[in-house]
Order: sequence, then C-alpha cells, then structure tokens
Amino acid sequence: MTPRILVLLLVVLLPATGLAQGFRPPPFMAGVPGRAQMQAIEMQRHQARTLLYREALEEIRRNPAVVEVRECAAGDDEQSLCLPKAAGGGVPAAAAAQPTARRIALLVGNFQYRHPIPPLETPPHDVDRIAAALGRKLGFEVRVLKNATKADMVRAVAALAREVQPADSVFVYYAGHGYLMDDTNMGYWIPVDGSVKTAAQWISNSDISKLLGAIPARQLMLVSDSCFSGTLAREQSLGGEAAPPGEVLRKRSVLVLSSGGEEPVSDEGKDGHSIFAWHFLRSLDQLGGTTLGREVFKVVRKGVSDDFPQQPQYGAVVSAGHEAGGEYLFEAPAR
Repeated sequence: MTPRILVLLLVVLLPATGLAQGFRPPPFMAGVPGRAQMQAIEMQRHQARTLLYREALEEIRRNPAVVEVRECAAGDDEQSLCLPKAAGGGVPAAAAAQPTARRIALLVGNFQYRHPIPPLETPPHDVDRIAAALGRKLGFEVRVLKNATKADMVRAVAALAREVQPADSVFVYYAGHGYLMDDTNMGYWIPVDGSVKTAAQWISNSDISKLLGAIPARQLMLVSDSCFSGTLAREQSLGGEAAPPGEVLRKRSVLVLSSGGEEPVSDEGKDGHSIFAWHFLRSLDQLGGTTLGREVFKVVRKGVSDDFPQQPQYGAVVSAGHEAGGEYLFEAPAR
C-alpha cells in the first residue's frame, strides 16, 4: 500500500475510528511511515478534533471571554474560582541570597473525559511515575491530581500561589487533551469537565500564563504533555550561555517544556507512557548534582524526535514574570 493510499484511507477512517480511539488511526501494516506521511496523518487527527469541538470553537469565536477566569477580589476565599493576582517582578534580596528552600510539584493527569471526548491511556501512569521520580531523585513534595476539572486545576494552582515563598522551586506538569485554534493561534487545555458543546470549562494559554504569574517562587517550570502545547513555550526562546546557578537563583525564572511545537503530538504510548513522558522520565533518571532545564530539554527533544515526527519546545514565559538570564535548575538535594 502506497503512503498516498494509506493517508486517503485514514481520511475516511478517522471520523469513524479516530474519535472512538483517542484520535488514533488503525495500526500500520508495514511499519510506521516516514515523517512527511506521519505529519499528514497527524493533521488528519487535528481535523477530526476540529470537527468534534466545532460547537465549542464557534462559541469562542462569538465570545472569546467565555473561557476566562476572573481575577480574585477582596471578598474571595480559598473556595472561590478566581486567578490570584500576579506575584510581582523580581526576586526579593533576602530570597536571592538563599539556596533553594522547598521543592513542590503539582502534577495533573487527565484521562477520563466526558463522551464524546475520547479517554486517554497514558496520563495516570505518566504522572505517577514522574511524581515518584521527582520525590526520590530531587526531593520534591509531590501532589497529584487525576481527572481534574477546571475548578480543581485553578484552585490547586491558587493554593500553591498562597503557600510558596520566593526561595522555593515549583514544578507543574499537565497531561491531557489540548487544542489550538488555527485562526487565532490560541491554545487551550481541556479539563475532564470540558465539553464539545461549550468552551466554558476550557483553560486558555492566557489564563495559564496568569496562573504561573501568580506563583511567587523564583524557580518555576511547567511541563505540558498535550496537543499543540508548544504554543505555551513560544514567548521567548533561550539562547546563549546560561549564568552560573548562583546567579540564576537571583532571577525569577518561568520556563515551559512542551511535548510538541505547534503541531499535534502523538497519542501513541511507549511502555505504558506517552512518548514524551517516557523520554522525560529517562532524563530524570540521568540527573545528578545541578542540571539546567535546557540540558534536560535537549535530551528529551532528541529522544522524542528520534522516535516520532514531534518536536518538544522549551521557552521562557515573560508574561508570567520571567527575567532575562533566568533558567530552571534541576537540583539534587545534598545528602
């Protein structure tokens, strides 16, 4: 069967089988096709998603504010669904002189979605294994949320914003469905209460940036394993030599490592994990001492792109307070 015929067959099969199987095509009879063919297949999956979400997407076009989370006001308490105010710029002088205090990780694995949004297989295994590795290898206090609603996710981040201090290091991981609107180039996470009829329970990249901006930790990393998650990392790429760790800790650093660029990412698994999570776990296993986030990114990007036509991305979120010269440090605690 030629690649062209294979792709044409997938165009027919995806509406019937892709939505029912997590947007996965039938198994390849002659092995995985080349990069160009695979990219064509992935775009067919995106078209299937677009068809599935068409009513929610039409609502966003009519009223983009439908997804917005309001900013917290004076009368709001811990149960209010609102975005805490931004933490402010820079690192206080007292915190800049301190080593990393607490290490706190929040991991969200969404997999049981409302019909007709298909379930996902790998997120619960991914977050469990990554949480264990962060705790064992890097001394993180880990908190795992599975099948989180929009309210669950916003309140969990708001709780972090109230709790952490500037000298802390925070790691946030999201695995679940995502979507990118082609016309506006705005990306969204889709929590488990997300709907194909309305986008009210979706979370926009804009609000994700505001949530990150509310966390006052000087060290903050978001890892996002979802479709089109690369849009989160595109604010500013990192170039040049990194500053020494002591200088890095004087900066506010807000980094995003995403499983893909501005293309759909693989729903296929590897040993029970997504391809991205599998390689991220391997990179954690190799850590020792202090490792820059960009070094972890290079290892993950090579592993993922060697396995699949998917390009992880790494970038700074300036809108959340990232300062020039900042970097995320994977620090193994002293024994």
